[in-house]
Amino acid sequence: MYSRLSNLNSIRVFEAAARLGSFKGAAKELHLTPTAVSHQIRNLESQLGAALFERRTRAVFLTDAGRELADAARLSLQTLAEAVEKISGQPEVLTISTTNAFASLWLVPRLQAFYQRYPELKVVVQSDEQLVDLQRDRRVDVALRYGSTAEGAELLLCEEFGLFGTSDNIARAESGEALPLFETQWKNPELPAVPVQAWLRRFAPKWKHGGIQGYDQELHVIQAALAGQGLAFVSNLLVESAVQHGWLQPYRAECCLPGFGYHVLCGAQPRTTVQQFCAWLKDQALSPGQLSRQAAIETK
Repeated sequence: MYSRLSNLNSIRVFEAAARLGSFKGAAKELHLTPTAVSHQIRNLESQLGAALFERRTRAVFLTDAGRELADAARLSLQTLAEAVEKISGQPEVLTISTTNAFASLWLVPRLQAFYQRYPELKVVVQSDEQLVDLQRDRRVDVALRYGSTAEGAELLLCEEFGLFGTSDNIARAESGEALPLFETQWKNPELPAVPVQAWLRRFAPKWKHGGIQGYDQELHVIQAALAGQGLAFVSNLLVESAVQHGWLQPYRAECCLPGFGYHVLCGAQPRTTVQQFCAWLKDQALSPGQLSRQAAIETK
């Protein structure tokens, strides 16, 4: 039954090339030369008596036979990896991709609760503003994407934007004093702006503030507020911990603008541990505090 599978390394090379759609990409991932990848795949095609790729000038495309083998190879290699991790006794690693701010201010502070539930697992957080293609990059198990929509993803959390500051600065603002305002200027050009000017037009058109300053990271906006420099116009999700600790307070808490959502995206065939992580995320999103905020947002 297994006589035609004498070289499993060829299957591994083929799976990488099929997933990435590139012999060169597979070579880079596997630390081989493109020539070695091409040779391995030609040997596999010769062994099977079927073409797996349609080769064009600057691209390769899977044939019907190639697509069938790619699906089987992906599932088989995943099963083997899970078995090796289980037998070796090493903690299984889950790699999560999300934005810098969400990783630092929402996800990481909650991970201890995940480890208490699943001590045999380890989470690696890859924070970046660039989108990750889970079909092409198998190093990432779950992507938490920020925006109004995310194709193929499930909505996890909705946010609202408002003004936040230290207790001293909130008191100064309430007395009518002009204070600097800080907002995020997105690096991602696809994100629609939620400017503090929109909040001012709607809720405080006559307020003479102390000017508006922008940073390209929410972390910097929040840090400016924590340092007492002024008020931060930022997502309620990202300042949740600071508010709970009493470091920041909302200014006119009832005055807020709808923001975007965080969406959970997994691969086409998520393994059991990935499903467990996603279920835990949903539990965290539906904690009593989060649930009440979600309900308030949805009724507006």
